[in-house]
Amino acid sequence: MEATTLFVSPLEHWTTGGAANGIMAAATRSKRRMAAYDDVPLLVRVLAGNPVTGASVLSCLDTTDTRALRRLHPAVAGAVAGVPWADTVTPVVDAVRWRAALPAAVGARLAEGTRFSDAVVAALAGVTRLDLRYCYNVTDEVLLRLPTTLCTLNVHRCRGLTAHASFAHLTALASLECGCMGAVAACHAGLPPSLQKLQADCTLSFFFYVLTFPAGASLAHLSQLRVLHIPSANLGDDTLASLPPSLIELDIRLCNKLTAAASFTHLPTLQTLNAANSDISNAALACLPLSLVCLDVSACRNLTTAAALPPLPALRLLDVGYTNIGDVLVASLPAALEELRMVSCRSVTGHATLDHVRALRLLCSMGTTLARAVVAGCRARGCVAPAAGELRGHRLDVSALAVLADGRLASGDDKGGVRVWDTAVGGEATAVLRMRGDVCALAALHDDRLAVGGSRGVSGYVEVWDVAGTPPIRTAEKTFDGTVLTLGVLTDGRLAAGCDDGRVRVVDVGAGVVVAELEGHRGGVAALAVLPDGTLVSGFGGGKVFVWDVGRKVCVAAFDMHTNKTSSLAVLADGRLAAGSWGGELALWDKGTRMCMGTMAGYGDRATALTALPDGRLVSAPGCGIIQVWDTRPAAAAAVAASSRAAGTVPMTVLAHLPKAAECDAVFTTTLVPLPDGRLACAQMYDVFLLEVPPPVPYDE
Repeated sequence: MEATTLFVSPLEHWTTGGAANGIMAAATRSKRRMAAYDDVPLLVRVLAGNPVTGASVLSCLDTTDTRALRRLHPAVAGAVAGVPWADTVTPVVDAVRWRAALPAAVGARLAEGTRFSDAVVAALAGVTRLDLRYCYNVTDEVLLRLPTTLCTLNVHRCRGLTAHASFAHLTALASLECGCMGAVAACHAGLPPSLQKLQADCTLSFFFYVLTFPAGASLAHLSQLRVLHIPSANLGDDTLASLPPSLIELDIRLCNKLTAAASFTHLPTLQTLNAANSDISNAALACLPLSLVCLDVSACRNLTTAAALPPLPALRLLDVGYTNIGDVLVASLPAALEELRMVSCRSVTGHATLDHVRALRLLCSMGTTLARAVVAGCRARGCVAPAAGELRGHRLDVSALAVLADGRLASGDDKGGVRVWDTAVGGEATAVLRMRGDVCALAALHDDRLAVGGSRGVSGYVEVWDVAGTPPIRTAEKTFDGTVLTLGVLTDGRLAAGCDDGRVRVVDVGAGVVVAELEGHRGGVAALAVLPDGTLVSGFGGGKVFVWDVGRKVCVAAFDMHTNKTSSLAVLADGRLAAGSWGGELALWDKGTRMCMGTMAGYGDRATALTALPDGRLVSAPGCGIIQVWDTRPAAAAAVAASSRAAGTVPMTVLAHLPKAAECDAVFTTTLVPLPDGRLACAQMYDVFLLEVPPPVPYDE
């Protein structure tokens, strides 16, 4: 039977991190290496060159690649059929034909429109890994028909499930993801004792759910549970006390039902606790288990200047950003702590000292008053402590930054406030502007004017301000059908506005008219960039990056990010284009050949902001609050090629750790811009930080 219509996407490339797990993937493990090599058919060994390569190649493929393998030789088709594929990435649109083609497969991801007929359910027999996310046809009854062989199950956003859903019959189930559905209301019941990992994350959705535990609900029967992620749950003291002592990792972000009586002492093996933006109190903090290695209590409003840590000899990472902790907690820090994130802790004073934290290797203290001698002492001991200034004045989230032609910095917030700063002097803003709508984007024009774009209800706007004089004057204004998400300045001075209706509008700001509309995107235009030759580049939610001939109003080239939505663009000093995606991947494209020159996988699940430094490096801000500096200079690439590191590796250093937002997984590092004095401005929530950027590593040219 032909397999060419089994899967959603055609074969485009071989993946390097595919999901063909099982026997062939295990061949790469030294413990079973020789046994696995013996399992590789002779013909596959010949085609691959040797048994090692044969096993390795099969372990890197996913089920989309099987259609090409079948065309090689019948013996290869037989080998493919015998591989225990555990691919949960490639959506299967016809489960019956999938099973016929891959009878040994043990894992699958079903397309969201799958109808669970008897034949489809029968095709899932023997499956151990099943991804049903977004499958709206999954109901409580379907759940009861799933095979009892399942070890891993994902029913995220299966809205057909109700509070009566039960997983109890899945007696081998070790990992369950069930966020954002009706069934989360019953996650305390109907769970099998075999469960080792439970993720009911309701923050990963456009809609916000609250995971509800009835008063006194118990999870004590999950005696093997090691990982529990239940952010936004109304977790109470009783349910917390019922958690099994086997827990190693606990995520209770946004949990708001804990009292001063809450305790963690019954969790003797707990290593990671994420309680950011929760109701954790001073008393709860004082009874943390000695086993803790990583602790995040950022944005916990109940922590006060009296809060202190108990002895935590294993603690290596601590985030207390945006809390009211004071010198008492600083004094209680364990000597073995290696990473301290203490951003915007306003109650810490200049009397606090870190001399007792001799192992500290990274200190992020932007917006916190520490004596310069304290920070200098940390640096002298080998600690990385990014120096930073801070611009205060916004009371809402800062959404955009731009550097004016005279070197001043402009910042705009979600409710229409724009402030202009003299970053060389610091202090208060030199000018404050009020827009007639929300601010989504800023752009500095060539003549000291500032362009502001955003939304007014369902429509969008661009306002142009002369900010050279006092007070600033609005000189032009234009409204659009779509919200303006991003702005770019063309080499001839015209303004490009990317809108949420999929259009890029080119505006003559002098005349106040739209002179061109570029159409072709099927989603909101999230990013714009202008190449040195004046070419305009745009990125949008479909993962495509378009290159435009603005004069002819046509798209002359398109890049495919291959991974989710394009979220950011930047132009490097040598003219290469950098693109970031919501999948966390960064890609570099050559301006001449328009070919991808390599990809980089950053931290987090998205690259929300990019900017190019004048020295040729690239700065990215993924959603986890980390500011990364990538050495994308040709000299760095040459040094990598001459070293033992893998070809294509791009050296990366972490410049700073900023706290996550109140929603924790939401992204607030919205924009990055380099300043004329070499510092980097970044927006995080309602703060604007000015970071010192260390010089690049010198390489011999």
